[in-house]
Amino acid sequence: MFTAVFRETLKRTWRNRKNRLVLVLTLLGIFAYLLLYLPSKEHPTTIDREALALELSAEYGMKESRLEEGDIAVNSFTGMNTYSLAKKTYESYYAFQSGIDNGNIRLLIDLATHSALTPPLAEAPSERFDRDIHLGNYNAGVVNTELQAIAAQEDATLHMYNQKTAAQQLHLFLKTNGPLILLLVTIFVASEILVDDRKHRTLKAGQPFGWWRYILYQSVSLFIILITAFTALLSIYYLVAGILYGFGTFDLGVSSYGYQEGYRGEQVNFSTRSISSFIGMSAVFILLLVYLFVRLNAWLSLVFRHDVVVMIIGFLLVGFNRIYNGGGEATIFGISSQYFPHNYFEFGQVLSGERNFLAMTNGFSFLTGTLVLTASILILEVLLLLTAKWMDRQKFEREVG
Repeated sequence: MFTAVFRETLKRTWRNRKNRLVLVLTLLGIFAYLLLYLPSKEHPTTIDREALALELSAEYGMKESRLEEGDIAVNSFTGMNTYSLAKKTYESYYAFQSGIDNGNIRLLIDLATHSALTPPLAEAPSERFDRDIHLGNYNAGVVNTELQAIAAQEDATLHMYNQKTAAQQLHLFLKTNGPLILLLVTIFVASEILVDDRKHRTLKAGQPFGWWRYILYQSVSLFIILITAFTALLSIYYLVAGILYGFGTFDLGVSSYGYQEGYRGEQVNFSTRSISSFIGMSAVFILLLVYLFVRLNAWLSLVFRHDVVVMIIGFLLVGFNRIYNGGGEATIFGISSQYFPHNYFEFGQVLSGERNFLAMTNGFSFLTGTLVLTASILILEVLLLLTAKWMDRQKFEREVG
């Protein structure tokens, strides 16, 4: 009977015009992002070439004018004479220019992480963090850690330096807004679960098994459909990015924060884990979260019996952290926040350690997240069982019919 329910669910999911529209828009979004947006996307350490050329010309002129005029007074701040200072600045800028022109990634990374002089950047750090000093320090630690990992690669490329390779893009998607996008699509597609059955009564009318089991079969069917669709879309995303910017390597290290000692922004608190490890743990979170929200939509459908209401509530739950600007709280109602499932919806922040940094704790981890989400699923299963007994098949049909 599961096969019959799966086929019916697949047919109805595919024939739904809204679902097909979402699929088309998602594909267009992938190509628009990779072809139109990503080429102009700058890495935090990307140098503004035009500004660098102007600075290089200005420092050269300053150096030569000091030499011609014999103005070599000592600068009280640096202890260097003005000519030597101008010469040193010019040489630093020239090194950056040479690194860009020759494609010397290791030189660029070494200069970006160790040079006392900061070149003109394409985007000022203050523009990205709205004067949040702590978050700025965290990002600086992440950038420095990941640049060192790139420098250790024998075949480092400019696309790898700019985080545009397919492996890096897959990591960034899962680390940033990717989890929210996947959950929002899940809620959108699953919001009509059960409620849409009023349009398709034939299958239900002839079911020789219980109401709760039917809800389970339909949930599992939709879970399989969604996971398959997400896998296909992410594969397309990876392949297109790889063709355009290179596939990169899944062995590349990415930042992982864990507090050890001293000030939380110290570099000693930053380590690396491979992209393959990050994606593997992300896959576990995706499986748990998609199943959780499919079952949650089924429960909400039994309670509210209206697809729009179910969808709105689901969206509010997913965006809960963003709505009240959470993520930095260590406790909620006196209970450690690591035990609340909503803190794992954006699991990229957990796996990268950003949530630990914000909450000043090491409680958010892959193991804790999987246990909390698994416990949430078990609790939801009990709620579904009890609700299915209260809102039985006949009562549900009368309510939504």
